[in-house]
Formats: sequence, structure tokens, C-alpha cells
Amino acid sequence: MRGILESGRALNSYGADPAADGPLRPIMEQMPGIHWTTDQNLRVTSNWGKGLASSRISPDALVGRSVCEFLGCADRRTTPIAEHYEALRGFPSHFEYGWKYRSWEIRLEPLRTSSGEIIGCLGLGVDITDRKKSEEQTHYQARHDALTGLANYREFMDRLGQEVRRAERGHHSFTLLLLDLDGLKRINDLHGHLTGNRALQRLAAVMGEHCRSTDLAVRYGGDEFAVVLIDSDRGMAEQVAQRIENGLRTDQGKPSISVSIGVGTYPNDGLTAPELIEAADQQLYKYKRTENRRTTSAQAQLSRTKRASR
Repeated sequence: MRGILESGRALNSYGADPAADGPLRPIMEQMPGIHWTTDQNLRVTSNWGKGLASSRISPDALVGRSVCEFLGCADRRTTPIAEHYEALRGFPSHFEYGWKYRSWEIRLEPLRTSSGEIIGCLGLGVDITDRKKSEEQTHYQARHDALTGLANYREFMDRLGQEVRRAERGHHSFTLLLLDLDGLKRINDLHGHLTGNRALQRLAAVMGEHCRSTDLAVRYGGDEFAVVLIDSDRGMAEQVAQRIENGLRTDQGKPSISVSIGVGTYPNDGLTAPELIEAADQQLYKYKRTENRRTTSAQAQLSRTKRASR
């Protein structure tokens, strides 16, 4: 982008007028982006570039208009007016700006005479909307689980660390839920991996239904999930856990699924992310052992009842 701006500066120094016919006009009209020059009152003195066509601006449409008038911005302290005034003081700038529902990368620098006197501004704007969308999509994919759409381990650890630091500064509590989908291997063995994948998606959907927009729902392992509950205490966390369990009980999908859940509370159960994860993990496996004993006891009682009835 800097090379494009330097080309525009060179053409301007030759006195090339984009609105005038001449050997340089086709070159100027095909230069990427939108280029403009202003005087010291920020009135546009020339504009050219290939980006004008996509923006529906004719090559001479801006000449004589002030930058403030064109952008509908009267406050000289706001972007990009402030940067134009900085250019008049000799300070270049490079920034992004939203205009007409598009994202633009802008470079501004002083427009100087051959003797170095500042007589206005030289600007270049390049439409980067598609690039921004691609970058945002790539960033999203890098931090979310492709199967469930929930945040992944990387996003989980970053956000959990951020929340620990925020809670430490603000002296407030928050909670962490760790969830294991019970019997995923058995589901895969009996019904196939597609059914297992749907079971994971069903759990993710129920988690999403019972989390606030400020909370973070995560799949950070094969059958391992988590929820970071912002500005919450253990009572609120247990309510959310109960709602998730109830949501799975009423889910119409087959086979039926359930979860084991552990809770970690900041600061009571830990002051760091690893300590909170360890506390919630211990409670989760304590829950699993209790449920396994209940299941074993119930199965044994059923077996004794059947034998007695024979």
C-alpha cells in the first residue's frame, strides 16, 4: 500500500491532473484504491484511482468539496478528519475506517512542494472489506470447534485467564462448569460415530440455550465441555447445571444422553485458571463415582428382584 501511495505522490509531483486528458490519465485511473489531494483548508483538489468506479464516484466529483462535507463529519477531532489535520502538521497516519458499510485502509501524509512546504494532504483509501471478512472467518475457525460451533480449547484458556484477571481487579466472583458427556464411547460402539457426533451437537445446543450471551460455552476435548459463567456464584452455577441436565432429559433425540458436571468458583476454589479447572474436575469425577455407585446399586437390586420372582 505504501508503494501505491508513493506512486500517487510521484504523479502529483509531475503536475498530473486526473481530470485532464493526457498520457498519464489512463495510468492514474487504473491505480488501485481511491487517491485524493487537498489544500490546507481540506478542500479536495484532485481525486483518481480504480476504486472510484466501485464507489460510484466520478474522477472529478470530489474536486472543490471539503473532506468534512463529503464525509458528513463536522467534528475535526474525529477520524478521519483529525488525521487530515495531523497531516497538515507534518504527521502521516495509517488507520482503518468504516464508510458506506465497507471497511477501508487509509494512509494520509503531508502534500509538499518541491521545497518541502506543506500545501495540503495526500490520501489513499483501499477497500479491505473482503479481506477483513476472510480474516474474521479464519480467526473464528481457529478458535471454535467445527462440529459444535462452541469455543475450542484455545479460546477457553485465553478467556478463562482473562476472566481471572478481571475478577482479581474487580474483586468479584465467577464460576466454571466442567461437563462430560456420559457414555460417548458406548454410543459410538452401539449406534455409530455419526450418532455420537449428533449427541455432541445436542449437548452443545442445550448448553447454548441455558447460557447468557456474556458466558462462554466450550468444547475443549472429545467428550469434554465447559461453561465460563461471568459474574456468578456457586448458586447460579448449580442452577445452570440443573437446567442443562433437565434440558437433556427432555431432549427428544435418540439415544437419550446425560452429563456429569463439576463446579469451580473463583476465588473460593482457586485463584488461577489451572486451580479452578482442577477443582471443577475433582468435583466432576466425584459426581461420576457417586452416579456409578447408584447405577450399580440399582442394577443389583433389579437383579435380586428378578431372581426372587422366579
